[in-house]
Amino acid sequence: MRVLLIALVANVLIGATTIAQTIQPGKRPTRNIRFGTIGRDSINLALNHQFYLIEDSCSLVTRYGHVNMMNRKFFGKIKDVSKVNTQIILTEGNYTADGLKDGYFITHYLNGTLEAKGNFKNNQYDGNWEIYYADGKPMMTFTANGNDVKIIDVWDAEGKKTVNSGNGNYRVDLEGLYWRGKLVNGKPDGTWKAANPEDATNITLVSESYKDGQFKKGKNALGDYTDAPRLALVPPNKLPFTNAEKFMIALVGCDGVSLAGKRIVNAQYSAGMSNFTDNIVRLVGPYLQTVDLKPYENTLIINGEVSETGRVTNLRADNAFNSEISRGIIRELYSLPFLQPATIDGKPTTQKFNITFNFTRGSYRFTYSFLPINPN
Repeated sequence: MRVLLIALVANVLIGATTIAQTIQPGKRPTRNIRFGTIGRDSINLALNHQFYLIEDSCSLVTRYGHVNMMNRKFFGKIKDVSKVNTQIILTEGNYTADGLKDGYFITHYLNGTLEAKGNFKNNQYDGNWEIYYADGKPMMTFTANGNDVKIIDVWDAEGKKTVNSGNGNYRVDLEGLYWRGKLVNGKPDGTWKAANPEDATNITLVSESYKDGQFKKGKNALGDYTDAPRLALVPPNKLPFTNAEKFMIALVGCDGVSLAGKRIVNAQYSAGMSNFTDNIVRLVGPYLQTVDLKPYENTLIINGEVSETGRVTNLRADNAFNSEISRGIIRELYSLPFLQPATIDGKPTTQKFNITFNFTRGSYRFTYSFLPINPN
């Protein structure tokens, strides 16, 4: 039997993806997101400080622009204006008819301080860019030509220069991981490593090797790869205004529930989440070897919780295509090791998670994820 894929945990906050959708996690009230239209395609959207859609009554940003609602794409000029101070223009830029960022963009923080300025071409950074902290101190400068990005200078929040003229140690947060390594002449050099920022052990989940700025090879949970690097020196969504392109509803609305000021840490395994993945294989694999999976082309989703003590509990299959197989998998999963529980401001709390098994042609693969924590 073959295990085709083992996916590491993705700590993703899940929001609604349709403008008119209502959200009712737990017993929270229905969400009603409205937007104003002017003519056929002109629109103004109410956004929160992270540029996600939110009720107008507590929005901090208004986006003015044109939208192709069929494709959920902005086109033409857009302008984001602060609702607190309408003299502050938070974002100005332009999208092509296909919804790609194009030309000069300039962004400001809610306090009016310059955040970033530079050009896009075909939705990618182009030419020289400058990015600043909210207090006005410089954060970084870089230059780009398509996928070719070169870091020039980088400063930490205290104003200390960590990369000078393309040389130094650099860290970048990318898709739930943080990468760290050395830059030489603005390009990655040597071994770069990626880890989960919420994993106390800082175990390497992905590593890549570079020589003279060129990607050579990488390694992740699936094995070695040489097709393309996973590292991006400047994430495409580094600037918050890009969140508006997702047309996602903010997880926290105007109902008084706020995560502001709270430190939320997802459940984690003390030996590293890659080892937790190995434990799933160790427990489930031997059982599935006793099952003839060839007749099945099905998906099985196991939902559960990590309790306040870190125990995996309340496992259940919501779409069992075969009750015997689902019971067997659940029986084995109850032997998973204890995790460090999720916390809110340091206090343990339960966290829901799910494991999705895909069966095809006698083999299987699985992914798992921890779900957003309800602060109520």
